[in-house]
Amino acid sequence: MTTTTPEAVPAGSEWRPLVDSDIGIMRRFFRGRRWYGAEWYITVFGALILVTVLLTTLLAPIIAPHDPNEFIGAPFTAPGHGLQALLVRKGESPIRAGDDLAGDHLAGKAIGTQRNKNGAVWTKEKGIERRRYNKQEEMIAALERGEVDIIFIGAEWLDGVLAANPGLEMVQKGIGRRYWLGTNNLGQDATSRLIWGARTILLVAVMSALFSSLVGIPLGLTSAFVGGKLDKVLSLVLDSIYSFPGLLLAVALAAMLGPSLINVTIAISVVYVPTFFRIVRGQVLSIKENTYIEAARSIGARPHTILFSYIFPNVMPSVVVLFSLNIADAILTSAGLTFIGLGLPPDIPDWGYDLNKGHQYVVAGHWWMITFPGIMITLVAAGFSLLGEGLSEILNPRLVKS
Repeated sequence: MTTTTPEAVPAGSEWRPLVDSDIGIMRRFFRGRRWYGAEWYITVFGALILVTVLLTTLLAPIIAPHDPNEFIGAPFTAPGHGLQALLVRKGESPIRAGDDLAGDHLAGKAIGTQRNKNGAVWTKEKGIERRRYNKQEEMIAALERGEVDIIFIGAEWLDGVLAANPGLEMVQKGIGRRYWLGTNNLGQDATSRLIWGARTILLVAVMSALFSSLVGIPLGLTSAFVGGKLDKVLSLVLDSIYSFPGLLLAVALAAMLGPSLINVTIAISVVYVPTFFRIVRGQVLSIKENTYIEAARSIGARPHTILFSYIFPNVMPSVVVLFSLNIADAILTSAGLTFIGLGLPPDIPDWGYDLNKGHQYVVAGHWWMITFPGIMITLVAAGFSLLGEGLSEILNPRLVKS
């Protein structure tokens, strides 16, 4: 075999090696744009999704506006709503526009709120005495009759109420909290639950894929390398597990173990052990027949040296891709288990649990309760899938151009 050296290149031409071993991983990564085109950008897009979600999970205690389990607002507050306005009778305002409502400016005033609305929640938190009405029309009529001096009303209804009741005027608005993604049926902040739910679902998915790989990879390496009866027994057992539908097996295990974070992780891990085993075993059976493995044996290399120095490094690219794809699948499985009530307990924020509680209210028009968790599950699963599909080619050193 001949190799090209600087001395072998004709005079006047520049010698450039086919593969530069000194190229760093980041430089090699960015050079992939010339080789893969749209595929490279899709892979980077998937990686950016994952980085964003990972940062969200790490910074959840800082960026989440509220405790995800706290009943912080009125049930079914639509996205972007929650702020309140104060209405009074025209010319009879007992307060001014700049008055601090948390102080004594409302002391001695008759205040009206609507039951189970954000105005009632806010005044209760501030310890403000108020009269509660079942309907908005009853509260407005009480203000016009003089039963109350001030009423709290949702800012989203302000224009319509003022147009229908010319005898009223607004003195303050922007009071209370705005819920950017709305609230659920219990009045919990959807934004906070979405942020904390990312930490939960990623933790379950990554831990389950990690446990599966720690069991499946060694079994696959040993089974294919040793062969014989050990290979037959392991293949029979793990192929039997693999024959069961993955979600059905996870459901059975989760139902048997009970709802908890570690039990869900174990249930999902068992599902993916055969996948790692089969992929690794197939790779080892192919690799150990290569000439360089026979050469290593002929020079006296020990079996464990051949396995971990010659075979395992060539299996790793497939393992990396499989690990990423299994995380994507584990996210869907975890959400599915929680959706049917066999996953995490209710006190742990989880996107699957929010889907479970939100789907029954879609017909009532509360679409946001399932929309945002569903989008996040799709995005994160797609991110891992895109990243896994592209890693094997993007990081392939044989396709690096100097």
